[in-house]
Amino acid sequence: MPKKNSDELFHFQENQIQPLSPQELFSQIRAEIDFYQQQIAILQQQLAVVTGGFTNV
Repeated sequence: MPKKNSDELFHFQENQIQPLSPQELFSQIRAEIDFYQQQIAILQQQLAVVTGGFTNV
């Protein structure tokens, strides 16, 4: 997963940009969802450790 806050900036001409196919778009979105779900699970585990398993959810 590339860094979202990268300082690198690229400029492309409009004719250099190719839209993703629906399958490619779905795959990229699914990968991003999976990545963030993993991050949420890690944070929930850390929260459980810090709070001794007690949360106000």
